[in-house]
Amino acid sequence: MCGIFGVRSSWLASRTLGADLRIDAALASLTWRGRDSQRVTRLGDFVIGCARLSISNQKSHQPVLRRGGRYAAVLNGAITDARERWDALLPSLSSRHALPNDAWLAPLLVARGDKKSLANLRGHHALAVVDEEHGQLVLVRDRVGEKPLFVLREGGRVVAFASTTRALFALGIDIELTQDSTAEFFARGTTSTLRAVGPDLTVDDALAGVLSVATTGEHHAPPQRATGKQDLAAALLAATARCHDAEGLVALALSGGLDSSCLAASLQQLGARVDGYQFCAEGEPDEERRVAALVASHCGHRLRPVDGGPELLDALPQLTSDWGLPLGDPSVLALHALAKAAAQDGVRVLLSGEGSDEGLLGYARHRALARVCWLRLVGLPAPRWSMRRGARLWRAVAAQDPFAELLAVTPPAFRHSVLAPSFAVAPPLSVVAVGSNRLERARAIEQQVYLRRDLLPKLDVATMAAQIEGRCPFLDAEVLATMTAIPAATALGKAPLRAAFRKLLPRDVLRAKKRGFGLPLDRWFRGPLPCLDVLRDVRTRERLHLRANGLDRAIDRHRSGRADLGHALYLVLAYEYHLRAKESLSCT
Repeated sequence: MCGIFGVRSSWLASRTLGADLRIDAALASLTWRGRDSQRVTRLGDFVIGCARLSISNQKSHQPVLRRGGRYAAVLNGAITDARERWDALLPSLSSRHALPNDAWLAPLLVARGDKKSLANLRGHHALAVVDEEHGQLVLVRDRVGEKPLFVLREGGRVVAFASTTRALFALGIDIELTQDSTAEFFARGTTSTLRAVGPDLTVDDALAGVLSVATTGEHHAPPQRATGKQDLAAALLAATARCHDAEGLVALALSGGLDSSCLAASLQQLGARVDGYQFCAEGEPDEERRVAALVASHCGHRLRPVDGGPELLDALPQLTSDWGLPLGDPSVLALHALAKAAAQDGVRVLLSGEGSDEGLLGYARHRALARVCWLRLVGLPAPRWSMRRGARLWRAVAAQDPFAELLAVTPPAFRHSVLAPSFAVAPPLSVVAVGSNRLERARAIEQQVYLRRDLLPKLDVATMAAQIEGRCPFLDAEVLATMTAIPAATALGKAPLRAAFRKLLPRDVLRAKKRGFGLPLDRWFRGPLPCLDVLRDVRTRERLHLRANGLDRAIDRHRSGRADLGHALYLVLAYEYHLRAKESLSCT
C-alpha cells in the first residue's frame, strides 16, 4: 500500500522553472499513504516516485529497478495471487513464506512481453512500469477501481499520473469538479467528473485494466477476464484466503452485518483467528455490537469495540486535504476511527465487506425499487423536505428515474433552497447495463457509480490515513463473476449469500438487518458542534454554489427539528473543507 506518482520530466520542465521542487512536493504530499520510505527514480523522460507503506517485504523499497535499470516500477496496493504468479514465473520463490515485493512482478511481466497478464492480476492495485529503451509507460489498475489512479493527458498523451489529485496539484496541475459533478455531490454524495484546468488537459480516474502508452499514446484494451463457475461460498473462501495471505497482522472490520459475518465464517473455515473491530457511535443502540459479538464468539474471533462521538468530525479537514477531493460519505470518519484503533494494536491488513451489497442488491433501496416497478405515478406531488423512508419511496414513485431518487441522500427542497440554481439539479445516471431490467440497471449503477465513487475511495482514505491496507474479498474477480451471474431478481436482498452460509452462521445473523458505519448526523448537528461556525462563516456564505440565506434557513429548520438534514449539512461542510484546503495549498 503506497502513494505513487509519475510525470514526463520534459513536459514538467516546459511548464515550470522549479520542476525538481514540484517533484519533491508531489512525493511529500503522498507521505500520509506511506510513511516507511519515500523515493524517486528518473528513467529516460519519466520521473516516478513512491511513498511506501511496507505491508510485505519490509526491507524492500520502491521504485524497483530491473535489468540494469532498463525497467522501473511502482505499485500501490497488493497482488493477492502473487504466490501463484511467482510459482509460474520463478518456482524457487513460491515456497517462501515471505515473497518478494509485489511490485517486482510488473516489470518482470513487461520484460517478458506479457502485458496481457497484467490485466489479469488479482487484488487491489494501481501500478506503473517504465521501459527506458522503448520510451514506454505502462499503467495498470484493478478493474473494480479499489486503488485510486488519476491519469492526466495533454492532447491525448499521458503526461502524469498519481494516487491523489493533491499530488497532481503539487506538480502544478489544478484538478476541480465540474458543475455537474458538484451537483451530483450535493444530491448523492458522489463525484463523477473531474476537470483539469489548462488548455488541452484532461484527467481521468476511470482507467481499468492496462493502458500502454508509447510516445504516440496508443491504447491497448485488454481482453475480458475469463472466469470459471464456482459456488459463492467456495469463491469467497478462496478470495478470503488470498486476502489473508499477508506478512503483517490481519484483522476484520466486523459490523455485525451479513457481509462481514460471512468473512468471519470464511476465516474460521481457513483456521484463521483474527480480531474483529466493531464501531458504535456513542449514544446509539448497541444491537449491532451484540450481533457482532455473537458472530465473533461463534467463529472463534475476538471482538474489539471502537466508540466515537461528534469529535470524529475533527478529522475531516485533514482527510479532505490529503485526498484532494471532498469526502461525501460521512462513514469515512467511523471507518477511520476503527482503522486507527486497529493500527494501534499492530494490525497491518483490514478485511472489509465492500462489494456484496452492490453485487447482490442488499440495500433497502433495491427492495424499494422492486416495489416501485409495480407502481409508477410520475408527476405525483411528493414530500420535499423529509428523508424518511416513506417520503423517499413516494418521491421515487413520482420520479422519471426512480433509482436516481432512491440514491439521493439529500431532500430536493434542501438542494433548491440552499444551492444556486445551476447546482440544484443532479445530472442523470448514465451506466452501461446488461439488458433493460430496472434491477440489473440498479446493480450496474451500484458497481460503476456508488462502489467506485463512494465506498472504495472511503475505504482507501480511511485505512491509508491510519497506515493500514484495506482488502475486500467480495471484489475478487471470481466472487464478482459469481455474484453478477445470478439474475438480479434472484439476488435481491442477498438471498444467495444467506443460503450459501446458512450452516456456518447463527440464524439471528442471517436474519439481521443491513449494518454499516452510519453516524447519527441528525443528532450531532443539533448539538454544540464547532463546525457549525464554519457553515455560518462569511467565507462559506459567499461561495458561488450556495445561497447564504437558504443555508441559514436550512440550519434553523434542522436545529428546530422540522427536518432531518444532518447528512445534507455534512455535505456542505465537506465541500467547504475541500475548497479551503485547495485555497490553503494555493497560498503555499
